[in-house]
Amino acid sequence: DQLEGLLERVEIEVMSSPGDLEAIRKAITSGYFPICARLQRNGSYTTMKHRQTVHIHPSSGLAQVLPRWVVYH
Repeated sequence: DQLEGLLERVEIEVMSSPGDLEAIRKAITSGYFPICARLQRNGSYTTMKHRQTVHIHPSSGLAQVLPRWVVYH
């Protein structure tokens, strides 16, 4: 309800995309932009807010995949 109210306030059309994983990924990364990091050519990641170089822990399941973007906590 809160999100729907915010969307209406800034005049963004409310729509659902349950099967569109790309749209869902974009929504998550744009909504959590301050805690996102982007993959660099050397295999490290750069955080968006503070431009720090970070790495995925080798024991993480993501260490084998290296997605283009990650949301971290």
